[in-house]
Amino acid sequence: MVEAALRELEEGGYIAPQVGGTPVWQDSRQGAETGQQSEPPQPMSQFSVFGPQTGAPNSQVRAGAASGFPSLGKPSLSPRGRAGESGFKPSMAPQPYQRTVPEHVAGNADAGRWRLRRRHLALGLGGIMLLGVAIALLYPYDRFKPAFETSASQYIGAPVKIGAIGMALLPMPHFRLSNLSIGASGEGRVAEVRIASPWALLGGKPLQISRIDVTGVQLMASQLVAMPFFKVDGPVSGVALVRKLHFEHSRLVFGEGAEFPDIYGQLDFQADGKLDKATIESDDRTMLVEARPGPLGIALNIEGRAWKPAGTTAQFASLQAKGILQKDKLLVQNIDTTFLGGVLRGDWLLDWGHGLAMAGDATLSRIDTRKLGAAFAPSLKLEGEMSGTVKLRSSAANWEALWRNAEVVLNTEITRGTLYGVDLGEAARRNGVSEVRAGVTKFDRLRSTISINPRQIALKDVRMDAGMVTAAGQFVAGRDGQVDGNMAVTLQTSVAKMNVPVHVYGSLPDLIAVGQR
Repeated sequence: MVEAALRELEEGGYIAPQVGGTPVWQDSRQGAETGQQSEPPQPMSQFSVFGPQTGAPNSQVRAGAASGFPSLGKPSLSPRGRAGESGFKPSMAPQPYQRTVPEHVAGNADAGRWRLRRRHLALGLGGIMLLGVAIALLYPYDRFKPAFETSASQYIGAPVKIGAIGMALLPMPHFRLSNLSIGASGEGRVAEVRIASPWALLGGKPLQISRIDVTGVQLMASQLVAMPFFKVDGPVSGVALVRKLHFEHSRLVFGEGAEFPDIYGQLDFQADGKLDKATIESDDRTMLVEARPGPLGIALNIEGRAWKPAGTTAQFASLQAKGILQKDKLLVQNIDTTFLGGVLRGDWLLDWGHGLAMAGDATLSRIDTRKLGAAFAPSLKLEGEMSGTVKLRSSAANWEALWRNAEVVLNTEITRGTLYGVDLGEAARRNGVSEVRAGVTKFDRLRSTISINPRQIALKDVRMDAGMVTAAGQFVAGRDGQVDGNMAVTLQTSVAKMNVPVHVYGSLPDLIAVGQR
């Protein structure tokens, strides 16, 4: 049965044909019995075909190459081309075993190894970062305090002392200086300074600093004016080139109690370190000041909106002005403001060289006297439009006393007005028969010179025109509201003219008028 099977395979071309007329399986078996090996077959031509050929010598029939299919130690069939055909040669030698791994299993293994490597890498980087943070936070930066103090003193032109130095990482890494004092006596104070881009401090000089944030500044105006970058021809510091300095919750002090409180803003510098402009704004956004170096001091451009000066009850609806800030004085010029329903234009000077002193000159146009009385003399009831001039002078030791001690002189003219609390026409008609309490006096025009000082308010050269009634005289009113005045009232009718002296006295808002025979 075995021999029959081999013959069928041989005839089908699946195994090598017989050599020398003897089947290969018999030749192999005889060689194994006699201990001799048969001559190895020669390779056959690639043009040969499987199966027996007629007219071809048996010596030209050779076995094909071994198959690439493993048989786990069993004979394998090796195809061999012969004249366009293929065949197989049995291979009795065992082939080495190769393990095949599915692709998805190999891919998962590679992904797992990569995830493990990434986890190790992340842990390593995290450790390095934590070490860097610990070094940055725990490093003794106070050892650099003398160098920082020297550089800061050179930059602002005044002695600087630093309380503490540290490093902060949020929101961005920065150096933090706290509890700074400015000036020989420490009159200037800074709560905190934050310097961005701390690695820039490791470079050469001048230092390139993109931004400095300052909080809680208390600075004298004389110290601000003395800083080198606020001078037109002042030397640019070779220590640092700062591009932007931002400040908040600060105040600029002019004198005892005179200050610009709770301000914020920023200073913008040019590439060469010179100041381009400084912007200062009040916390309630009612005052905006732009400052630049000028030949006479710091030049100011002032804008206000619903601004109320500290210590006063007056409010400026809108304000535009120019100014000059010097070491010991502030001059505000070209004031143009909407004030008490009208317009005020003029100049104002504040001097703190020896105590506090101020002076101002202005013109008034269409001021609402009702609002004026509500702001400065609530018990005086007066209506009309006021125009004229005003001069202001005062001196004191502090800001609040400066306004209390103010002396004001107004040359005014009030048109189409009404004076409440006294009726001069009725008092003149009664001509001393009886007194007149309260009442109303309407007029077309009222001219007077008003002098206001800490003790009293005096109205001099009062002239009133009210149709057929005219009056002239003067009034004096104390700070307690007591009024005493004398008016010469003239009644003009179509047939006669009558002059009656009228005495006005009492307490505002209601006065008593009585004619004198």
